Amino acid sequence: MSTVTENDLKRLEDLIINNQKIIEKGQGDLKEQLTSIDKRLTVIETRLEDWKPSIDKIPDLAEKVGELKNWRQIVIIALTALISSTLTWVIRGGNLKP
Repeated sequence: MSTVTENDLKRLEDLIINNQKIIEKGQGDLKEQLTSIDKRLTVIETRLEDWKPSIDKIPDLAEKVGELKNWRQIVIIALTALISSTLTWVIRGGNLKP
């Protein structure tokens, strides 16, 4: 082989080796990032498991809030009726006669 071909082959070999080292370094970095992400995911899953009982209670609490709203409406209607009947009674003169 000629010297030019040997030099070109040597340069190609060096480029291949350098690229392979760069790829291996990148893979190592990715493995570290994946390990870090896996740790954070484990922490998040643990928190969700801790919060699961509270999250499961949300529909029951929503139903109770809805019931409270119904009672509030009933009380408001009763108070309005009481106030309007009292005002009507006062306007009519305060008599119990029809």
